[in-house]
Amino acid sequence: MILNDKQDCIDSIAKALERTSAWRKAIAVNFPDDTRNIRAAETLDKLAIEANDLSDDQWAALNPHFGGWASEKWRSGLSQAARLVGFRHRAKDLSIFTKVLVEQLSQSNPA
Repeated sequence: MILNDKQDCIDSIAKALERTSAWRKAIAVNFPDDTRNIRAAETLDKLAIEANDLSDDQWAALNPHFGGWASEKWRSGLSQAARLVGFRHRAKDLSIFTKVLVEQLSQSNPA
């Protein structure tokens, strides 16, 4: 069950990052002079691939917040963290993105 939950989390993160990348690419068409969208999309694509390498430590940090894709808190926090890539934060690897995601999830529902 734990491995399935971790894999579900990985899949959820990868899909959200891919969707956000596609969204950034669509926005880039409307704002061709703003290169941040393309750079953010490239980073999001890289992070989506790296999601498959989610470490046990990263999973341990995310697990208390992961309620599955059906969880509104999870979807909202993940979406927000992904949209911030390349704009509000410069997550260049999964380790940094995971920390930002945990921060985002903690803010959206304080303990």
